[in-house]
Amino acid sequence: MDRNTVTGLILIMVILGGYMWWNSKNAEIYQKEQRKIQDSLRVVEREREVFRAQNQVNDSIEKARAKAATEANLGKFAEALEGSEKLLTVENEKLTVRFSNKGGKIHSIVFKDYQKYADFKEGNKTPLQMFSGDDNNFSMTVMTNTDYLKTAEFYFDTQIKDNSLSVSSDSVNIPFRLYADSASYIEFLYTVYKDKYKIGFNVNFVGMEKHLNPRATVVNIDWKLALAQQEKGFVNENNYTTIAYKTPVEESIDDLSAASETDNETVKTKLEWINFKQHFFSAILLTNGSINNKMNFVSHPKDNAEKMLKTCEANVQMEFNIQKNSSIAMEYYFLPNHFGTLKSYGHSFEKIIPLGGSIFALINRAFVIPVFNLLQGHIVSFGLIIFILTLLVKILIFPLTWKSYVSSAKMKVLKPEVDKIGKKYPDTKDAMKKQQEIMALYKKTGVNMFGGCLPMLLQLPILFALFRFFPSSIELRHKSFLWADDLSAYDSICDLPFSIPFYGAHISLFTLLMAVSMIISSKINMSQQSGLNAQMKQMNIMMVYVMPIFMLAFFNSYSSGLTYYYFLSNVITIIQTTIIREYFVNEDELRRKLSEKASKHQSKPKKKSFTERLMQKQKEMERTRKLQEKNARKKR
Repeated sequence: MDRNTVTGLILIMVILGGYMWWNSKNAEIYQKEQRKIQDSLRVVEREREVFRAQNQVNDSIEKARAKAATEANLGKFAEALEGSEKLLTVENEKLTVRFSNKGGKIHSIVFKDYQKYADFKEGNKTPLQMFSGDDNNFSMTVMTNTDYLKTAEFYFDTQIKDNSLSVSSDSVNIPFRLYADSASYIEFLYTVYKDKYKIGFNVNFVGMEKHLNPRATVVNIDWKLALAQQEKGFVNENNYTTIAYKTPVEESIDDLSAASETDNETVKTKLEWINFKQHFFSAILLTNGSINNKMNFVSHPKDNAEKMLKTCEANVQMEFNIQKNSSIAMEYYFLPNHFGTLKSYGHSFEKIIPLGGSIFALINRAFVIPVFNLLQGHIVSFGLIIFILTLLVKILIFPLTWKSYVSSAKMKVLKPEVDKIGKKYPDTKDAMKKQQEIMALYKKTGVNMFGGCLPMLLQLPILFALFRFFPSSIELRHKSFLWADDLSAYDSICDLPFSIPFYGAHISLFTLLMAVSMIISSKINMSQQSGLNAQMKQMNIMMVYVMPIFMLAFFNSYSSGLTYYYFLSNVITIIQTTIIREYFVNEDELRRKLSEKASKHQSKPKKKSFTERLMQKQKEMERTRKLQEKNARKKR
């Protein structure tokens, strides 16, 4: 190697050695920094452990203090604050009732003879569960000598060792006890009957005179129930879900608005019962008028995605004083909203079903429900039952239909005469004269201009009564007919991938048929009318098309039993009108009779009507007054 090569190798070795020395120094520095960070983290962790330990000590101290305070205030009651939840199942012929020792409450209710729509559609035979677990929260607050006691916070003792019971005799008692000492306790005593939707509920205060505040005059009850979707249409079912209540002195019931987002109401009177009501099922607490003072009811909407309708909440006070009373007697009713079933239990429960007010409810109770029940006892198909009911209604109102058609036919016969009067007064300034001559024509021929409308108006109470009956009839629930799988809910021939405002996300065929039949029926009726001015004709045209479109949107999510009934009613009306026109009303004969009547009217001495006599009398009085004023001016 020459000298330059040696020099280059030496320089390279020096550079490499310097780099390695510098790198080792940096590594030592990095390791020292890492050790410092680790030491700092260990210090922080030790501080955290000390802090957590101190918090645990503080929490233990606070819990011990709270427990001591609770024990001091509640005595032996405090022992029942801790425990484990145990469930007791009791079955009768109607219900499966599950009780919980936590709060001594009813944990769940299952209707054996009913299913929710989702299970019914899938062929699942699972019985309908109205609520379960925390969906139902019931608590009674009483005032002890030292504190307020809320029963929902305590674990009750029960004397029943079995986890499952079946009511084989008339009834079985289920006691839950919350002990103050060995001889004193609060008892929730439930009575489950063999074949009833009723559950007795007595609150007994045994030996509690020395534990409860003698000055307390009320106990508070907080009852909250979350109601889940059971039926096909969420929106429709939600519109029937509400809180209803009844006072002992009034025959009618009151309820919160079911359609509003959130509704609350404060009542300051005695109540007989409270009802948390779904479309077809009710949870009722009967208090026999012992609820008094201030009561607050709240209805909260829930989320469609969760399939929960509303949470109903009642905060009430019940009269009670330990020096005067030793128990409070109440009753639970978990039952279907079936008119006959509700009525059999008394207490005006049947008024829970929204059959309409006054005349509409009377029609439903006196005619529709008895006829429907009679048909149901002999006919299996509910589609056929609705068809027969429609025929009976049409037969019942046929005299009104006949009168309406004949009146319309008379006006049609007079149409040429009315048209002549119209040509006589073409100017709009003479509209009053034209109308007077048309009225005179109707008068001399004995035609009532409103004769066709009045019979139709008289039919409206029946139509409105049935509008209330069909959506509220649990008999139609899960009953299929043709393409409708549930006559109590909407029928759908097509489920849309989107929702149309004011219409929905499905197409109801019965509603479509109803709308088409309305258009046909309205056109037939309009062809019978005559003598109408341009404004009335325009209104008729709007009624022919606008009303069916409105009904199409309004009824799309309604009970298919109702839209099926309206469709049948329109079809029968069309058939009746066609038969009457073709076979029973001869327009030539009708024209001859009207002409004869007009001739007799002209030949008879004209008698002034009461209105004409009154107007003549007023004119005479006016002439007399003016004459007296003129004479008075002459004298001056």
